[in-house]
Amino acid sequence: MKRCTPLLLFVILGIVILSAGCTNTSPGSSSSSGVSATTGTGTGGISADINVMDSILASSYLQMSNLDINFIDFTITNPTDSPRKVTVESDVPGYTEKAINIIEVPAHGNITGGQTPTLRPSAIPSEMTSAMLHYKVALADGTIIDEQTIPIKIYAKDTMVWSVFDGVEWNNMAPLIAGWVTPHAAEIDPLVRRAANYHPEKLMSGYMCGNNCTDEQWEDDTNAQAKAIFTTLKNDYQITYINSPLAYGQKNEAPQRIRLPKDSLASKSANCIDGAVLYASALESLEINPHIVIIPKHAFVCYDTKPDSSGYMSCLETTMTGSSTFEEAVETGNQEYQEEITNGDFKSGISQDFSIADLREEGILPMQ
Repeated sequence: MKRCTPLLLFVILGIVILSAGCTNTSPGSSSSSGVSATTGTGTGGISADINVMDSILASSYLQMSNLDINFIDFTITNPTDSPRKVTVESDVPGYTEKAINIIEVPAHGNITGGQTPTLRPSAIPSEMTSAMLHYKVALADGTIIDEQTIPIKIYAKDTMVWSVFDGVEWNNMAPLIAGWVTPHAAEIDPLVRRAANYHPEKLMSGYMCGNNCTDEQWEDDTNAQAKAIFTTLKNDYQITYINSPLAYGQKNEAPQRIRLPKDSLASKSANCIDGAVLYASALESLEINPHIVIIPKHAFVCYDTKPDSSGYMSCLETTMTGSSTFEEAVETGNQEYQEEITNGDFKSGISQDFSIADLREEGILPMQ
């Protein structure tokens, strides 16, 4: 059973609002928060009420199935004396696979079924694009109850929205940043393999220090691997910091473009949040648990130095990759983290520490 924390509930609500989640409307009407269509053309008056989100934001859409959110809902009403089987299908041609389900509706009853057609990662556009959603509802004999094509928007693959306003309060979408942490991306393996060349023992083993290690030995062992990644990005990839301020804020719903790690590696550049998800991806690929730390107008990465939940952690200021030593970057990162504790910013929610392992457990998975 999926754990549903208050933070996750805000994310779920935010996704629905952001994607123009629909509310039920009367037959033939539409809602400003989405699209709804209802017809009653089925045999014996069988009808379908369809509620559809009107946009796809890749960073949230790819999480929807894990978070039990549907892109389109079909409510089928059967006023007849016999149960009826109804086929529902939906897709965004060129962008998703087709989703098909058979719903058995009881006599004098109704059932709601939902779908989130699988998005093809290779088809996610680089810029906002207009597309069409096609859906069809039909009886088993082929009689069409409802079939329509509806215009929708597809956001660029690297668009992040930090928070959304529901008319009453701001809903925090920042946990979705875990989607950008992509340890299985094809470009991460070569990065980690190169990093092994800079490790004193020529290996990258994750949490392998052993039960007899002291806390200090665990820290040294994990930091040696983080340093190898740092050195690789500095020497082999020549990552350069690009001053592109973080747009994060509790009252900011403006979308922000964030590079996926593979794009940062290709361009040899990263701002603070780009660098944080890049380092987090390499660390998670080693099964070292990273944290994305978001503070006002800035972000950096931390990581657990032990595999337990003891709270032993190091932080790294990723913007110093091209200009400083690993030790200087760690010192700065640790100072930044401690300042947020001292200022009470984590407690107040002004700043946030997102454990990627915790967000994976909640169902927020890598975008690729």
